[in-house]
Amino acid sequence: MKTFTTVPRLKTCLFAAMLAFTLSSCNDDDDDQPMEPAASNIPAVASADPQFSTLVAALTKAELVSTLQGTGPFTVFAPNNAAFTTAGITSLDPLTKDALTPILRSHVISGSVKAADVKSGTVKTVNTNNDIYLSKNADGVFINGKIKVIKTDVAVSNGVIHVIDNVIVPPTQSLVQIAQGDTNFTELVSLVLAADPAVATALTSAGDGLTVFAPTNAAFRELYKTTPKATLLAAANRALLTSVLLYHVVPGRVFSTDLPNVSGPVTTANTGTVTFDLAGGAKVVGKTSGASNITAANILATNGVVHVIDKVLMP
Repeated sequence: MKTFTTVPRLKTCLFAAMLAFTLSSCNDDDDDQPMEPAASNIPAVASADPQFSTLVAALTKAELVSTLQGTGPFTVFAPNNAAFTTAGITSLDPLTKDALTPILRSHVISGSVKAADVKSGTVKTVNTNNDIYLSKNADGVFINGKIKVIKTDVAVSNGVIHVIDNVIVPPTQSLVQIAQGDTNFTELVSLVLAADPAVATALTSAGDGLTVFAPTNAAFRELYKTTPKATLLAAANRALLTSVLLYHVVPGRVFSTDLPNVSGPVTTANTGTVTFDLAGGAKVVGKTSGASNITAANILATNGVVHVIDKVLMP
């Protein structure tokens, strides 16, 4: 049996403890209507279950039914009808075959992977342009930090199905593009442009991706009360500005669902460290600036993930 191929997301040993968890908590949902193992292939099993009618229609429109009728084996993370609604997909009419295909292929992995084989990390899908990222904690297994596996190990003749509560949509924007396209980050963008080019270079890098804790405009306005923007922009303080900005960047993708397994300090791109506090809501804690609330999490980019914070971290 093939297991997930994982790629480390941090250069530190953040996820060493993650492999000890089981997936048993993922089976708590929908126990009133258990799905029995079936001898039919993936499309046949999905077609026989009303909760997958939207998925079956999408597979048909994308002309992927015959592919999933193949020998495989395949592992499919199958969104139910409610998952499509949660993702804002109330009708397939506006979506063309070309639009649906990369989305649907991002739900399929080559090989049959049972729940017991799942490990945290990066997973290659049959959509070669879109990896997915698994977080395994005491609450279950999550994809890209926010999509939960709600039913596992639905047996089929050519693989296995795991049911999920949202749709996996491949990211289309980089970290820089996300910041530039959001008016809440105009201060952040202006400071990145004024800092050493190393900051912009870091934010456009690929590799194993990055995690960016992005302060809002309001967070910077609060900082300016004690450290004026003119001070940060002064030529003599360019190194300070660069250090402050890189203090908000962590190598590797760290999703909110990874945080329960993170213990101790995490090294940032300026070689500083931050810690996390989950009491009363997720917070990232700077060495001298204290805790900053994570107000929006798991904004997926092509080269990383963004978490919005309400206070600037100071190294």
